[in-house]
Amino acid sequence: MTSAIKPPGLRPGDTIGVAAPAGAFEEEAFHRGIRRIQDAGYRTFFRPDIFSRSAYLAGTDERRADELNRLFADRTVNAIFCARGGYGSQRILPLLDAATIRRNPKIFMGYSDITALHNYFQKMCDLVTFHGPLVTELGAMAEDTSRFVFRALATREPWGELPSPGIEVLRPGKSEGVLAGGSLSVFTGTLGTPYDSPTAGAILFFEDRGEKPYAVDRLFSHLKLAGKFNEARGLILGHFIPPQGWGGGEETYRAEVKRIVLDAAEAFRFPVLAHFPAGHFTRSICFPLGVRAAVNGERGTVTITEPCVT
Repeated sequence: MTSAIKPPGLRPGDTIGVAAPAGAFEEEAFHRGIRRIQDAGYRTFFRPDIFSRSAYLAGTDERRADELNRLFADRTVNAIFCARGGYGSQRILPLLDAATIRRNPKIFMGYSDITALHNYFQKMCDLVTFHGPLVTELGAMAEDTSRFVFRALATREPWGELPSPGIEVLRPGKSEGVLAGGSLSVFTGTLGTPYDSPTAGAILFFEDRGEKPYAVDRLFSHLKLAGKFNEARGLILGHFIPPQGWGGGEETYRAEVKRIVLDAAEAFRFPVLAHFPAGHFTRSICFPLGVRAAVNGERGTVTITEPCVT
Protein backbone atom coordinates (compact mmCIF):
# COMPACT_ATOMS: atom_id res chain seq x y z
CA MET A 1 0.00 0.00 0.00
CA THR A 2 1.25 3.48 -0.82
CA SER A 3 1.86 6.21 1.75
CA ALA A 4 0.00 8.74 -0.41
CA ILE A 5 -2.64 10.98 1.17
CA LYS A 6 -6.10 9.67 0.36
CA PRO A 7 -9.09 12.01 0.40
CA PRO A 8 -12.38 11.24 2.15
CA GLY A 9 -14.84 9.39 -0.08
CA LEU A 10 -18.06 10.97 -1.28
CA ARG A 11 -21.16 10.72 0.88
CA PRO A 12 -24.77 11.49 -0.13
CA GLY A 13 -25.44 15.21 0.10
CA ASP A 14 -21.76 16.23 -0.03
CA THR A 15 -20.87 19.47 -1.78
CA ILE A 16 -18.86 19.19 -4.97
CA GLY A 17 -16.99 22.36 -5.86
CA VAL A 18 -16.28 23.10 -9.50
CA ALA A 19 -13.06 24.76 -10.66
CA ALA A 20 -12.02 26.05 -14.07
CA PRO A 21 -8.22 25.92 -13.91
CA ALA A 22 -7.68 25.76 -17.65
CA GLY A 23 -9.69 26.77 -20.72
CA ALA A 24 -12.87 28.80 -21.10
CA PHE A 25 -15.97 26.69 -21.75
CA GLU A 26 -19.52 26.57 -23.03
CA GLU A 27 -22.02 27.51 -20.30
CA GLU A 28 -24.83 25.29 -21.56
CA ALA A 29 -22.68 22.15 -21.37
CA PHE A 30 -21.47 23.26 -17.93
CA HIS A 31 -25.01 23.58 -16.56
CA ARG A 32 -25.98 20.17 -18.00
CA GLY A 33 -23.08 18.68 -16.06
CA ILE A 34 -24.10 20.52 -12.90
CA ARG A 35 -27.60 19.04 -13.19
CA ARG A 36 -26.12 15.54 -13.59
CA ILE A 37 -24.14 16.01 -10.35
CA GLN A 38 -27.21 17.28 -8.51
CA ASP A 39 -29.36 14.45 -9.85
CA ALA A 40 -26.82 12.03 -8.40
CA GLY A 41 -27.59 13.42 -4.93
CA TYR A 42 -24.86 16.01 -4.39
CA ARG A 43 -24.81 19.75 -3.85
CA THR A 44 -22.70 21.92 -6.11
CA PHE A 45 -20.74 25.11 -5.57
CA PHE A 46 -18.93 27.34 -8.02
CA ARG A 47 -17.87 30.97 -8.00
CA PRO A 48 -19.67 33.45 -10.26
CA ASP A 49 -16.35 34.37 -11.88
CA ILE A 50 -15.87 30.81 -13.13
CA PHE A 51 -17.34 32.05 -16.43
CA SER A 52 -14.55 34.62 -16.84
CA ARG A 53 -12.56 34.70 -20.05
CA SER A 54 -9.04 35.85 -20.77
CA ALA A 55 -8.27 34.98 -24.41
CA TYR A 56 -8.68 31.15 -24.48
CA LEU A 57 -8.42 30.80 -20.68
CA ALA A 58 -11.11 30.78 -17.96
CA GLY A 59 -9.88 34.10 -16.61
CA THR A 60 -6.43 35.19 -15.49
CA ASP A 61 -3.85 32.85 -14.00
CA GLU A 62 -4.39 34.54 -10.64
CA ARG A 63 -8.18 33.99 -10.76
CA ARG A 64 -7.87 30.34 -11.68
CA ALA A 65 -5.21 29.59 -9.04
CA ASP A 66 -7.10 31.48 -6.33
CA GLU A 67 -10.27 29.53 -7.17
CA LEU A 68 -8.50 26.21 -6.73
CA ASN A 69 -6.65 27.24 -3.56
CA ARG A 70 -9.89 28.49 -1.96
CA LEU A 71 -11.84 25.36 -2.90
CA PHE A 72 -9.25 23.21 -1.14
CA ALA A 73 -9.29 25.51 1.90
CA ASP A 74 -13.11 25.62 2.10
CA ARG A 75 -14.23 23.07 4.73
CA THR A 76 -17.77 23.03 3.30
CA VAL A 77 -16.52 21.66 -0.04
CA ASN A 78 -15.97 17.89 -0.07
CA ALA A 79 -14.66 17.29 -3.60
CA ILE A 80 -13.47 19.28 -6.61
CA PHE A 81 -14.41 18.54 -10.22
CA CYS A 82 -12.90 20.44 -13.13
CA ALA A 83 -15.12 22.26 -15.61
CA ARG A 84 -12.96 21.77 -18.68
CA GLY A 85 -9.46 20.98 -19.91
CA GLY A 86 -8.26 22.74 -23.03
CA TYR A 87 -5.15 24.61 -21.93
CA GLY A 88 -3.94 26.64 -18.97
CA SER A 89 -3.39 24.34 -15.98
CA GLN A 90 0.38 24.38 -16.36
CA ARG A 91 0.43 28.18 -16.08
CA ILE A 92 -0.99 28.21 -12.53
CA LEU A 93 1.26 25.57 -10.93
CA PRO A 94 3.65 28.09 -9.28
CA LEU A 95 0.61 29.90 -7.77
CA LEU A 96 -0.83 26.89 -5.95
CA ASP A 97 -0.59 26.50 -2.17
CA ALA A 98 0.75 22.97 -1.65
CA ALA A 99 0.66 23.24 2.16
CA THR A 100 -3.06 24.13 2.19
CA ILE A 101 -3.83 21.34 -0.26
CA ARG A 102 -1.98 18.76 1.87
CA ARG A 103 -3.86 19.89 4.97
CA ASN A 104 -7.22 19.62 3.21
CA PRO A 105 -7.14 16.52 1.00
CA LYS A 106 -10.19 16.22 -1.24
CA ILE A 107 -11.28 14.21 -4.23
CA PHE A 108 -9.96 16.03 -7.29
CA MET A 109 -11.13 14.89 -10.70
CA GLY A 110 -10.43 15.86 -14.31
CA TYR A 111 -8.28 14.84 -17.27
CA SER A 112 -6.67 16.10 -20.49
CA ASP A 113 -4.98 19.45 -19.69
CA ILE A 114 -5.74 18.73 -16.01
CA THR A 115 -2.85 16.23 -16.21
CA ALA A 116 -0.53 19.08 -15.19
CA LEU A 117 -2.47 19.37 -11.92
CA HIS A 118 -2.46 15.61 -11.34
CA ASN A 119 1.34 15.73 -11.70
CA TYR A 120 1.52 18.66 -9.26
CA PHE A 121 -0.65 16.97 -6.64
CA GLN A 122 1.28 13.70 -6.94
CA LYS A 123 4.72 15.35 -6.81
CA MET A 124 4.19 18.32 -4.46
CA CYS A 125 1.36 17.07 -2.21
CA ASP A 126 1.54 13.25 -2.36
CA LEU A 127 -2.23 13.31 -2.94
CA VAL A 128 -4.30 10.62 -4.66
CA THR A 129 -6.37 12.15 -7.48
CA PHE A 130 -8.79 10.86 -10.11
CA HIS A 131 -8.57 10.78 -13.91
CA GLY A 132 -12.21 11.24 -14.84
CA PRO A 133 -14.77 13.23 -16.80
CA LEU A 134 -15.03 16.99 -16.90
CA VAL A 135 -18.19 18.78 -15.78
CA THR A 136 -18.86 20.00 -19.33
CA GLU A 137 -18.91 16.35 -20.44
CA LEU A 138 -20.94 14.80 -17.64
CA GLY A 139 -24.30 15.85 -19.04
CA ALA A 140 -23.63 14.05 -22.31
CA MET A 141 -22.25 10.85 -20.80
CA ALA A 142 -24.11 7.57 -20.76
CA GLU A 143 -25.93 7.22 -17.43
CA ASP A 144 -24.20 3.95 -16.53
CA THR A 145 -20.81 5.59 -17.08
CA SER A 146 -21.62 8.58 -14.86
CA ARG A 147 -23.12 6.27 -12.21
CA PHE A 148 -19.82 4.37 -12.12
CA VAL A 149 -17.98 7.66 -11.43
CA PHE A 150 -20.05 8.55 -8.36
CA ARG A 151 -20.17 4.97 -7.09
CA ALA A 152 -16.39 4.60 -7.41
CA LEU A 153 -15.64 7.88 -5.64
CA ALA A 154 -17.73 6.71 -2.68
CA THR A 155 -16.09 3.26 -2.46
CA ARG A 156 -13.77 2.89 0.52
CA GLU A 157 -12.56 -0.60 -0.44
CA PRO A 158 -10.12 -1.39 -3.25
CA TRP A 159 -11.93 -0.92 -6.55
CA GLY A 160 -10.73 -4.25 -7.92
CA GLU A 161 -10.66 -4.97 -11.65
CA LEU A 162 -11.58 -1.92 -13.71
CA PRO A 163 -14.19 -2.35 -16.47
CA SER A 164 -12.19 -2.49 -19.68
CA PRO A 165 -14.03 -4.21 -22.56
CA GLY A 166 -11.98 -4.30 -25.72
CA ILE A 167 -8.59 -3.93 -24.01
CA GLU A 168 -5.74 -5.31 -26.13
CA VAL A 169 -2.49 -6.89 -24.95
CA LEU A 170 0.43 -5.52 -26.96
CA ARG A 171 3.07 -7.13 -24.77
CA PRO A 172 2.30 -9.80 -22.13
CA GLY A 173 3.57 -9.89 -18.58
CA LYS A 174 2.45 -9.13 -15.04
CA SER A 175 3.44 -6.22 -12.84
CA GLU A 176 2.37 -3.96 -9.99
CA GLY A 177 3.05 -0.28 -9.46
CA VAL A 178 1.62 3.14 -8.73
CA LEU A 179 -0.60 4.61 -11.45
CA ALA A 180 0.63 7.85 -13.02
CA GLY A 181 0.12 9.74 -16.27
CA GLY A 182 -2.72 11.27 -18.26
CA SER A 183 -2.50 13.33 -21.43
CA LEU A 184 0.70 12.34 -23.22
CA SER A 185 1.49 15.85 -24.47
CA VAL A 186 0.71 17.59 -21.14
CA PHE A 187 2.62 15.00 -19.08
CA THR A 188 5.65 15.39 -21.34
CA GLY A 189 5.36 19.18 -21.06
CA THR A 190 6.22 18.99 -17.34
CA LEU A 191 9.57 17.24 -17.92
CA GLY A 192 12.46 19.29 -16.58
CA THR A 193 10.19 21.37 -14.32
CA PRO A 194 9.73 21.08 -10.53
CA TYR A 195 6.37 19.42 -11.28
CA ASP A 196 7.73 16.51 -13.29
CA SER A 197 5.93 13.41 -12.02
CA PRO A 198 8.19 10.55 -10.83
CA THR A 199 7.88 7.33 -12.83
CA ALA A 200 10.14 4.90 -10.95
CA GLY A 201 7.93 2.00 -9.93
CA ALA A 202 4.99 3.45 -11.88
CA ILE A 203 2.45 1.95 -14.21
CA LEU A 204 2.11 4.70 -16.80
CA PHE A 205 -1.14 5.59 -18.53
CA PHE A 206 -1.31 7.85 -21.59
CA GLU A 207 -4.04 9.12 -23.90
CA ASP A 208 -4.21 12.08 -26.27
CA ARG A 209 -6.06 13.68 -29.13
CA GLY A 210 -5.19 15.61 -32.26
CA GLU A 211 -1.52 14.64 -32.46
CA LYS A 212 -0.12 13.47 -35.80
CA PRO A 213 1.83 10.19 -35.71
CA TYR A 214 5.22 11.90 -35.96
CA ALA A 215 4.26 14.10 -32.98
CA VAL A 216 3.23 11.02 -30.96
CA ASP A 217 6.61 9.52 -31.90
CA ARG A 218 8.39 12.67 -30.72
CA LEU A 219 6.57 12.61 -27.38
CA PHE A 220 7.31 8.95 -26.65
CA SER A 221 10.91 9.45 -27.78
CA HIS A 222 11.16 12.39 -25.36
CA LEU A 223 9.92 10.20 -22.50
CA LYS A 224 12.40 7.49 -23.42
CA LEU A 225 15.36 9.89 -23.67
CA ALA A 226 14.37 11.48 -20.35
CA GLY A 227 14.65 8.07 -18.67
CA LYS A 228 10.96 7.87 -17.85
CA PHE A 229 10.71 4.22 -18.90
CA ASN A 230 13.87 3.05 -17.12
CA GLU A 231 12.18 1.96 -13.89
CA ALA A 232 8.53 1.94 -14.99
CA ARG A 233 6.49 -1.21 -14.32
CA GLY A 234 3.93 -1.06 -17.10
CA LEU A 235 2.37 1.02 -19.85
CA ILE A 236 -1.36 1.44 -20.54
CA LEU A 237 -2.66 3.23 -23.62
CA GLY A 238 -6.08 4.86 -23.51
CA HIS A 239 -7.86 6.30 -26.52
CA PHE A 240 -5.76 8.19 -29.04
CA ILE A 241 -7.93 10.37 -31.28
CA PRO A 242 -6.55 11.33 -34.71
CA PRO A 243 -6.19 14.99 -35.71
CA GLN A 244 -8.85 16.72 -37.77
CA GLY A 245 -8.35 16.05 -41.44
CA TRP A 246 -6.61 12.73 -40.83
CA GLY A 247 -7.44 10.75 -43.94
CA GLY A 248 -6.26 7.28 -43.01
CA GLY A 249 -9.11 6.23 -40.75
CA GLU A 250 -9.13 5.72 -36.99
CA GLU A 251 -7.97 2.10 -37.07
CA THR A 252 -4.95 2.98 -39.20
CA TYR A 253 -4.10 5.84 -36.85
CA ARG A 254 -4.35 3.67 -33.74
CA ALA A 255 -2.26 0.93 -35.36
CA GLU A 256 0.43 3.51 -36.04
CA VAL A 257 0.31 4.72 -32.42
CA LYS A 258 0.72 1.15 -31.18
CA ARG A 259 3.69 0.63 -33.51
CA ILE A 260 5.32 3.82 -32.21
CA VAL A 261 4.79 2.81 -28.58
CA LEU A 262 6.20 -0.69 -29.00
CA ASP A 263 9.23 0.76 -30.76
CA ALA A 264 9.83 3.29 -27.96
CA ALA A 265 9.38 0.63 -25.26
CA GLU A 266 11.31 -2.14 -27.01
CA ALA A 267 14.20 -2.18 -24.51
CA PHE A 268 11.92 -2.22 -21.47
CA ARG A 269 10.30 -5.48 -20.53
CA PHE A 270 7.14 -4.27 -18.83
CA PRO A 271 3.65 -5.28 -20.05
CA VAL A 272 1.91 -2.96 -22.51
CA LEU A 273 -1.88 -2.74 -22.90
CA ALA A 274 -3.92 -0.73 -25.41
CA HIS A 275 -7.54 0.39 -25.84
CA PHE A 276 -8.05 1.04 -22.13
CA PRO A 277 -11.42 2.87 -21.95
CA ALA A 278 -10.19 6.33 -20.89
CA GLY A 279 -9.66 9.50 -22.87
CA HIS A 280 -11.64 11.89 -25.02
CA PHE A 281 -14.88 9.96 -25.55
CA THR A 282 -18.24 9.70 -23.83
CA ARG A 283 -17.72 6.30 -22.17
CA SER A 284 -14.40 7.17 -20.56
CA ILE A 285 -14.17 5.62 -17.10
CA CYS A 286 -12.88 7.16 -13.88
CA PHE A 287 -9.74 5.69 -12.26
CA PRO A 288 -7.29 6.79 -9.56
CA LEU A 289 -3.76 8.16 -9.87
CA GLY A 290 -1.24 7.68 -7.08
CA VAL A 291 -2.45 4.27 -5.83
CA ARG A 292 -1.17 0.77 -6.52
CA ALA A 293 -2.54 -1.27 -9.38
CA ALA A 294 -1.79 -4.64 -10.92
CA VAL A 295 -1.52 -5.14 -14.68
CA ASN A 296 -2.09 -8.63 -16.01
CA GLY A 297 -0.82 -8.85 -19.56
CA GLU A 298 -2.01 -12.43 -19.89
CA ARG A 299 -5.68 -11.71 -19.17
CA GLY A 300 -5.65 -8.05 -20.22
CA THR A 301 -6.79 -6.57 -16.90
CA VAL A 302 -6.03 -3.56 -14.71
CA THR A 303 -6.86 -4.02 -11.04
CA ILE A 304 -6.82 -1.40 -8.28
CA THR A 305 -5.35 -3.20 -5.29
CA GLU A 306 -5.72 -0.67 -2.46
CA PRO A 307 -8.39 1.78 -1.27
CA CYS A 308 -8.44 5.14 -3.06
CA VAL A 309 -10.37 7.14 -0.44
CA THR A 310 -10.80 7.05 3.32
